Amino acid sequence: MSLMSQSLLMEAQSLRLEGDIDGSIAVLRIVVSNCNADADEGAAVDAEHQMTHQLWAMASYQLALLLLQTSGRCCNQASEREADKILVKLGYRLRLSTKAFGYPACECAGDKSRCEMKTNKNSTLPLLIIDDILPQPLFKALRHSMRPKSTYWTNFYSKTIEGRFDHEGDKRRIFASHNVSLPNSTELSYTECIQNASSLIEQVAIIIKHCLLKHFPSVSASTSAEVWAHRRPPDAQHQLHYDMDEIRLHALKQRHKHECNSSPTRDKKKQKVDNCSDERSKSNQAEELSRIKNDLCPIISCVLTVNVPNKTKKCDRCGRHGDGAPTLVCNQSVLGRRSNEGWLCYPRLNRLVAFEGSLLHAVVPGLPSEPLDEDDDDYSRVTLMMGFWKEVTLTTVPDKISQCLTIGPNVPFPSSLLCEFKPIAFDENTFTIQRNHATTVEPTLVKPLWTEIDQDDDSNGVATTERDFSGRFFLKSTDPTEIDKTVLGI
Repeated sequence: MSLMSQSLLMEAQSLRLEGDIDGSIAVLRIVVSNCNADADEGAAVDAEHQMTHQLWAMASYQLALLLLQTSGRCCNQASEREADKILVKLGYRLRLSTKAFGYPACECAGDKSRCEMKTNKNSTLPLLIIDDILPQPLFKALRHSMRPKSTYWTNFYSKTIEGRFDHEGDKRRIFASHNVSLPNSTELSYTECIQNASSLIEQVAIIIKHCLLKHFPSVSASTSAEVWAHRRPPDAQHQLHYDMDEIRLHALKQRHKHECNSSPTRDKKKQKVDNCSDERSKSNQAEELSRIKNDLCPIISCVLTVNVPNKTKKCDRCGRHGDGAPTLVCNQSVLGRRSNEGWLCYPRLNRLVAFEGSLLHAVVPGLPSEPLDEDDDDYSRVTLMMGFWKEVTLTTVPDKISQCLTIGPNVPFPSSLLCEFKPIAFDENTFTIQRNHATTVEPTLVKPLWTEIDQDDDSNGVATTERDFSGRFFLKSTDPTEIDKTVLGI
C-alpha cells in the first residue's frame, strides 16, 4: 500500500503545480486515509512502518497547507478547522494566520497598513516599498545580467548546490553572497559615486542606499552591501529567517556548543554554589548575547524583484502585472521587539522592499497558476537581495584566483563576474526621470500574524520526524520567539 500512497502523493503534487488545488486536496486526503489504515493494521517490518509514517506526515503537512491557503482565499472556516485538526496530530501548536497563507491574488484587494495605523499618526513602519526604484537603463542592464543563462547562474550559483540531500529530498544549497564596498558619500557627490562605480551591482547599491536615507537615516552608516540572489519557481517558498552575519553566527553557535559540552561534573556539596555561578553565568551570557545580536544583523535588508512569472498577467482591478508569492515581513525582531502582525509585499518588476535588518521574514508558500506566456523563457521569481552593513565579517580569500572560486558568505565581489555586471554610463537627466517615476507603495497588513491551534481534548499530538519540515510556518511551541532560539542555536 505504501507504494500506491507514494504514487498518489506524487500525483497530488503534480495537480498542485498545474493549479488544480481541489484535485490535489482530494488525492492528499486519500493518501492520509490509506496511511492511517496501514498504521491500524500494523506493519510487518519496521522499515515499512517508518515509510508509511513519513508518507503520512508529508501528505498531512501538504494537505494542511493547501487547506489553509484555500481557506484564506475563500473564507472557508471548515477548511481551516480541518487543517488545524491535522496540524494537532502533527504536533503543532502555532501557525501563521490564513491571511498570510491565503494571501489576496493582488495587493489591491488586501488591507492596507495605513488603515490600521491611524491610532498612532507618528508611528513609522519598519519597512518601505518603492516602485520603479532603478532608472530603466540600469534595470534593463540588471535583468540582462541575471538572465537565465548568464554566468551568474551557470558559473557561480550552480556551485552552491551540495551533493547531499535534505530531509525533503531536495539538494542542499550552500548560502553564498558577495560583498561590495560603498564609496564615502562625504567625499564624492551622489552622481560621482555612481559614475565611479566599478560594477553594475555597486551602482545598484549606491542608488538604493540613497533612496532609503529619508525613511531609514541609519543606513547612512553603511560601508558595504552584501548581495545575493534567488531564482525560484513562482510557487516556491522561503522559510522564516533572519539576515545575519553568517560567519559570526557560526562562531557564536560553536562557542555555545563548546561551553555546553565542557561543563564540569559537579559534586553534590558544591551544587548550591555552582547553581549560583550558573545563574551569574547565564546572566553574563544573556548580556553578551544581547550585545552580539546588535552586530549580527544588517542595518537594512532589501529585496529587489528582477523577474516575475506571468509578466503579461494583469489585475482587472488595479492594472498591475505579474504573479508570484509575496514576501512576508514580520514585526518580530531578533533584538527583542515583537507584535503579532506582519506585512505582505508583492513582487513587481523593479520594486524594492526594504526593512529593518533585524526583522523576521520569509516568502510565503505560493498558490500555483498556469503559465500565461508561452514564449516566456524565464517563468521564475528572480530577486536580488541586499543587506547594508556598517561592519560585517568577510570570507577570507587568500588571492584573486581563489576569490573567483570561493563559495561562502560575504565574498569580495569577484572579477570573474564583472563581465556580466559592467557599470553603465549615466547622465543627470536619467536620475531626474527616475526620481519622478519612483513611487512608494503601502504594504498589505496581516493581523493577527500568528494563530494558536485549537487542541483537541483527545489528541496528544504525533511527532512528524526527528527534523521538522522547512518553513517554520507551523511551530510546536506557542511562542514564536522559538524561531530565534533555533536560528541562534541557544
